[in-house]
Amino acid sequence: MINFLNIIIGPSLMIIGGIVTWIIKSKIEELQAIEKSLLDERRKIYYDLLSPYIEIFAIEGNKEKAMKDMLSTEYRKTSFNLNLIGSDSVVNAYNEMMQYTFKTEKLENTDPKQLMILLANFLLEIRKSLGNKKTTLNNIDMLKSMIKDIDKIENTN
Repeated sequence: MINFLNIIIGPSLMIIGGIVTWIIKSKIEELQAIEKSLLDERRKIYYDLLSPYIEIFAIEGNKEKAMKDMLSTEYRKTSFNLNLIGSDSVVNAYNEMMQYTFKTEKLENTDPKQLMILLANFLLEIRKSLGNKKTTLNNIDMLKSMIKDIDKIENTN
């Protein structure tokens, strides 16, 4: 009787273990595929939200066009999508930047330094959200390639 139980229990446990392992592995692969898809979608949304700010900081940037873009229905849809799939920290940084923009009503009335800091915070949170969670860069580092005299701003903090 004991031999019969040993013959049945051993292979049964191996089969059950294999099935459980297969189920767990397929769930992990499914989650990884969803995360990759979400990452690609986040990347596009982040870029679309940054486009007006890239326009502002371009050498021949058009602030009026950038503001018009930010007030467009398409931009609002993208912003809404950010709220649905963006990481909490990115959504919070974006909200802070947009609240500042709304309060100043027109980009001409903004304090450029404050807007740059808010944009830098947003960029840094995007960087972390896209997989660089342990980045050693700070918010000002995120703007050094875009702003010529960033060291003057950095030294006034």
